[in-house]
Amino acid sequence: MANIIGSLVIIGGSLFFYYLAGQLPVVKGYQQMGDSYWPRLVLGVLVGLAVILLIQTLLPRKTPKSAGKPGSDEKGGRGTMAQTMIAIVIYVLAIPYLGFLVSTFLALIAFSYLMGDRKAWGMFFFSLGMTAAIYVIFGLVIYTSLPRGVWIFKTLSTYIY
Repeated sequence: MANIIGSLVIIGGSLFFYYLAGQLPVVKGYQQMGDSYWPRLVLGVLVGLAVILLIQTLLPRKTPKSAGKPGSDEKGGRGTMAQTMIAIVIYVLAIPYLGFLVSTFLALIAFSYLMGDRKAWGMFFFSLGMTAAIYVIFGLVIYTSLPRGVWIFKTLSTYIY
């Protein structure tokens, strides 16, 4: 029931903000997409994901045999969630000092480890690839200014972007 209510609230709120994003003033320049493009894109994706959650909740599904046992679906449970939340806080606090690229790379390694990945090369290449993809999308495509960090991290990020 909580998924149904949550999905409907997200859909309603997203559609309201989608409407409001359409009222942004249009300033055409080198960005021919307009000012409402990115908010509307994000809100459209959010509505789509909420609809998927609503459909998954409403469709009947088979319950696995271990569904009655508490904690059988989750390995880490609340401990993993608390560790992940602490890692997110550390990540956000580290961005101004380490810069976006270094802190994101280290945070993704930490998140991979917390989610159960224990292969060092897998964590390294996943983190490197995701950091590069995020940099390309936000730094090169959207032209977002990413934090550079201080001291040697500022110098390192200057060589990269």
